[in-house]
Amino acid sequence: MALIGATTGCGGDTGGATTTGPIKVGVPLALTGPAATVASWARMGVEMSAAEINDAGGINGRKVELIFEDTALDPTKAVTAINRLINQEKVELIVGPMTSDESLATLPTTTKAKIPSINGSGSAITPQVAPYSFAMLMNAEHQAQKMVEVALDKYGATSVATLNYSGTQGKIGGAAFIKTLQSHSMKPTATQEFKFPVTDLTPQLLTLKKSNPQVLLSFNNTGDDTGRLVLGLRQLNWNVPVIGSYATTFATQTKGVAGPDAFANLKSVTWSAFSACDKAQIRPQATDFIKRAQARFDATRLKDASYDYMAVYRDALFILKAGVEATKSTDGPKVADWIETKGAEALKSLPVVHQGYAMSKTNHFLMDTSSLALVDAGEEIAPGIFRRLDCDK
Repeated sequence: MALIGATTGCGGDTGGATTTGPIKVGVPLALTGPAATVASWARMGVEMSAAEINDAGGINGRKVELIFEDTALDPTKAVTAINRLINQEKVELIVGPMTSDESLATLPTTTKAKIPSINGSGSAITPQVAPYSFAMLMNAEHQAQKMVEVALDKYGATSVATLNYSGTQGKIGGAAFIKTLQSHSMKPTATQEFKFPVTDLTPQLLTLKKSNPQVLLSFNNTGDDTGRLVLGLRQLNWNVPVIGSYATTFATQTKGVAGPDAFANLKSVTWSAFSACDKAQIRPQATDFIKRAQARFDATRLKDASYDYMAVYRDALFILKAGVEATKSTDGPKVADWIETKGAEALKSLPVVHQGYAMSKTNHFLMDTSSLALVDAGEEIAPGIFRRLDCDK
């Protein structure tokens, strides 16, 4: 466990208006284990938002205190971490956990405690499952739909194979590949799945290669397994075009495994806010965020960082702040109702980095399909900004 900010808690929610102590924010992240590098980016994003909020006077005049717990990317450990944060640390807000599996495992606890939260899930988050929680990452189904669309429209593919990791988000992404292809009167030439972490994807890729697809769609979890994918393709001398999910944009991780030319035949889904066709199109919100991050953190911490991922976690705390200040409460039902009914419109004038916010009474994913873009993650037109795939239109 690690703390940032004040060291004394507020003793639970009293509606926000009369509480004078710091507002404790629980941040369960996979600080160790196979996703520790990615968790370090999330941590910097939350630290950045807490510092900015505190510099501006806090939330309703209360300083933010971050309390980190390690989940090691394990749903069971995530439940333990959430219980500790709620029952011992008495947190009032939560940002995390990082994955669908961890989030789904912990939601019954956060729901019972009526804690407002924004989690790192990319799948299976509905108002029924998560009445007081919202998902900050890309909807797995939206990613899959976008990837199929590109395979058919840009590549003109008439045959497609699919690969996905075995976590909840990966499974939902894989199922969405099939469903979207079916809507085009198609079915995959072959489908394969792998467990994370993975060291060798040759068996899965050999099966997929035998089906002779024109394009391979791959739903990955990290840059490490993306690198393993590229290595496997090379070993099989298979030059099929690959369209990958968001995790395939973790370029430094991927190149660390597969070398500098890892993206020669790989295109990826990412956040539109961190993509452009040329420097003139880059959103100032993105470049300003990157400059502030570079000023706040030293080069060692920022080495290999994914700025768009950092910004998602940075925005998450600002969204919760807006809900708490609007309702003058940290009560889950009140904050969630504000985010559902007024959040998307309010965020247009709030200092968030990302775009495409569309949460509602029926949708607990923060962003819609307009937040997605297909990019060449091997080509940055500025630090942290990828070249869009639709620039050639």
